[in-house]
Amino acid sequence: MKFALLNGIIICSSLFSFAQKPTSPVLEVKLIKEIALLIDKNKTIPLTELRKQLKNVSGKKIKIPKVSPFVYDPKNLYELCKPSTLIVAKLYKCGHCTNWHSGSATGFPLSKDGVFATNYHVIDQTDGETLAVMDTEGNIFPVTDVLAGDKKSDVAILQASGAKFRPLPLGDPAAIGSSVHVISHPDGMFYYYSKGMVSLYDGIMGPDRSLREWMMISADYARGSSGAAVLNDFGEVVGMVASTVTINYEKQKKTNPQMVIRLCAPIKAIRKLIE
Repeated sequence: MKFALLNGIIICSSLFSFAQKPTSPVLEVKLIKEIALLIDKNKTIPLTELRKQLKNVSGKKIKIPKVSPFVYDPKNLYELCKPSTLIVAKLYKCGHCTNWHSGSATGFPLSKDGVFATNYHVIDQTDGETLAVMDTEGNIFPVTDVLAGDKKSDVAILQASGAKFRPLPLGDPAAIGSSVHVISHPDGMFYYYSKGMVSLYDGIMGPDRSLREWMMISADYARGSSGAAVLNDFGEVVGMVASTVTINYEKQKKTNPQMVIRLCAPIKAIRKLIE
């Protein structure tokens, strides 16, 4: 394993924010209305409390049951894995009006009883009132507990209260050149599917000057895709969408972009938080 230091590294800041302009206004209205109702009934946990929990789970692991694969033909992958793709929604107020607004990221279930995974940075935010998740049937569940997390690998495991999920199986590390699939919500385009391959395993020096190991893929994603499962041909999780780095021809000026590197947490970073 070699480690690279990209001059002028840009971790796509928009990926560290939620998508702001959902392409499905009906779904956005439902998210806002039902999460606001949960807030009114005191059934949610403030985002500030979830962040406190996040800081206290370093080194902790969560035990989850083993999940058997259920995708046997890649042609059926989208249909079968879409129900295991979660919308992770944040409710917030903009400061310019009294209305609630929503933003979305992505997550995927690890157990039937509401345990799911997403990025560490999805919870590690200073703005916003609370988090909740929505499944493909439109059911919304409040996020109540942070069970495990690792800032360096950008992985967190959370609990959604009252949820009944179809968990995804965890796979083995995917070889360079093997096919990968992503179902996510880039910029509010809910359940967007992209396909690519594993391009490289390497390390990049992060903003805090620590080395981070990443799986790099060619499947497309953007802000709002944070926390999405990276799947192999059998619907097994082999990584998690995290961020992007843009390579510019003029590095110092950060102009003339030539290539976008898509960084994902490898499956071993996810398994590190699981007993």
